[in-house]
Amino acid sequence: MSALGRYKGIKSILIPVLLGLCLVFCTSFAASFTFIGTYETKANFIAIDNFSNFYTASDNTLLKFSPDGTYLYPYEEFKNGKIGMVDVTNPMKILVFCPDFMNVITLDKFLAPLTTYNFFDLGYQNITAVTMSNDGLLWFYDNTDFKLKKLDETGAVKLESPPLNTQLDAVPNPDYMVEKDNVVYLNDPAIGIMVFDIFGNYSKTVPIKGLKKFQVFQDQIIYFDNNKLNAYGLITLDLKSIQLPDTTDVIMAAIQKNRMAILKKDRVDFYRY
Repeated sequence: MSALGRYKGIKSILIPVLLGLCLVFCTSFAASFTFIGTYETKANFIAIDNFSNFYTASDNTLLKFSPDGTYLYPYEEFKNGKIGMVDVTNPMKILVFCPDFMNVITLDKFLAPLTTYNFFDLGYQNITAVTMSNDGLLWFYDNTDFKLKKLDETGAVKLESPPLNTQLDAVPNPDYMVEKDNVVYLNDPAIGIMVFDIFGNYSKTVPIKGLKKFQVFQDQIIYFDNNKLNAYGLITLDLKSIQLPDTTDVIMAAIQKNRMAILKKDRVDFYRY
């Protein structure tokens, strides 16, 4: 192959990558968004998995959409109480946490139930945050002894951190967590985002306060605030703002690769970029 041919081949690979990276490094690119569809629904949470499938959650219902915004599958259950958190990091084993009755339900890619864990039955009374681990087990925060713990398939604790109140000189009250690339991120709106390694060892605290939900995407914390998606670099420690194509009555937004969805009070809008 000629040098020109090799250059064209490399260029064809790099251009999509660089366009994707522009998402987090450019401060204004609203014109690059293309509206692809909308779906009427009333939800309070939106998420996106690694395959760019979208999910919306209301009190008792979880809906799944394709990357182009096509409605695919529902999950609806009232006996478990309201949905407090959804983790779609593993789209083959989706986690739904219902804190009212301390239930964790895992779902397959069709949103059909796989397993159910009840923390009351396992002897826990005050679990405030749960997420799926990379190996298919469960991380959770026990707000009784202030420890981050990992639960195996039998309900036994496989790993646990030291009490966080002794490590932080504060009493944390986390409300959200996620594992990404073998790192656990535990959010406390009053403290920030506490970072742990895969063994549950505390590493540092990211100084972003007041959050309820966030994404970890391309080594950045992505969160919605003041009608913008903000990107905080975990390596660079800088903060960029991503201008949304529509800022009217936005509840939150989710982004992944070349897809984005904006959740509003009565619908969700889907975009490509």
